[in-house]
Amino acid sequence: MKRFFEYLFFKYYNWAIKVGDGDIPATVSVMCISLGITLYFMDFAMAYSFFIAPGSIAFGIYKYLFPSIFPFAFVIFYCTLVIKGKDKQIMEKYKEIWTGKKHIGAVLFPIIAIVAFGVELYIKMLMNRGVL
Repeated sequence: MKRFFEYLFFKYYNWAIKVGDGDIPATVSVMCISLGITLYFMDFAMAYSFFIAPGSIAFGIYKYLFPSIFPFAFVIFYCTLVIKGKDKQIMEKYKEIWTGKKHIGAVLFPIIAIVAFGVELYIKMLMNRGVL
């Protein structure tokens, strides 16, 4: 799992440089990873509350939990991927391996979460209409 997050960090870091945000590419890449983790957590929580145990989870908890996921993930990934020059080590370590390779993992990481979110909302809509 660590290698996958290093791969995402490497790809988002290079993307941030290519887009023109070369001042803080490490921070941008950690923000992208944290956003993806937040989307996956929200998908899981939504699927659990919609399909597995509807009505058993108090939504008041989510009011405080959801806003704290992104900052928590950001701090964790920033400490594990950037602090003490780890970002430079990752870039040097995988430069020859991942440069020029396909970007499919970095692209699919957020897209799968967004598609899952849409599918869950669509299924819940059908359930509310009485179709399912």
